[in-house]
Amino acid sequence: MFLKVFKYDFKALIYKYLPVLAILPVLAIIVRLVNLIGYDDNVFFLLLKMGVNGFFILGCCFISIYTIVICIVRYAKSLFKDQGYLTHTLPVTKHSLLLSHLLADFLMQIISFLVLMVCCVIAYLNSMLWEALIQAFQEMFKVAMTEEEIIRLLAGPTILMLLCMLFSSFQSLFVIYTGIAIGHAFAKNKGILSVIFCIALNYAIGIGVTIVISLYGLLSRNFYFETPQDIINYLNGYLGIILAICIVICLVGYFVDIYLMQKKLNLE
Repeated sequence: MFLKVFKYDFKALIYKYLPVLAILPVLAIIVRLVNLIGYDDNVFFLLLKMGVNGFFILGCCFISIYTIVICIVRYAKSLFKDQGYLTHTLPVTKHSLLLSHLLADFLMQIISFLVLMVCCVIAYLNSMLWEALIQAFQEMFKVAMTEEEIIRLLAGPTILMLLCMLFSSFQSLFVIYTGIAIGHAFAKNKGILSVIFCIALNYAIGIGVTIVISLYGLLSRNFYFETPQDIINYLNGYLGIILAICIVICLVGYFVDIYLMQKKLNLE
């Protein structure tokens, strides 16, 4: 039964998402073609480049926000709004209902993230840009390193950074979901209370993360950055803390949501 619920949730999201998502690769190809035009001294082509690139960046931002919005709307409607009466009568546990939504939302986040990365690569990455990045790295650290050595050095923090971006987005969803669940535990003003709790939770988490990162900075203030590897080690530690915080917040949010759905759910 869980798989049937999951398929239903995922299809409901993907059908709304695909038509919008299909536009971004087209924009990326247009950006690539326009950027290949070498008439930078021509005002018309210069304005065209600026307009197309700006539109592509806005498209990336819109896709990121749209993904989060459709996940939130789907979550609220199917579990806490009028549709919730039907959803909670299904022969599945609260864990299955919540996991179904979370898994569908997580897959949507991954799809959105991968599409954005691929489109950015299509639009902007070329051999000249890559060579410029390698040269900038060598000049920044005043070291002579081969391209393979730089790639191996940056592989760890790059993977951690991508994971942080993905889980940070998912954590933001979790915080909003928890705010919605808390707000709907009350009999009146559920919508307003949901917004208030979402804002309050975000502020509280922001303060907590700032404190933890500040402590990490204080503990590392005597750390000597003598080689590129020293900087990478520091960066890995920083990103590792951010990733751990995101995972912990997701786990706490999950158990809070389950508790509220089992003990405090109010659909009236």
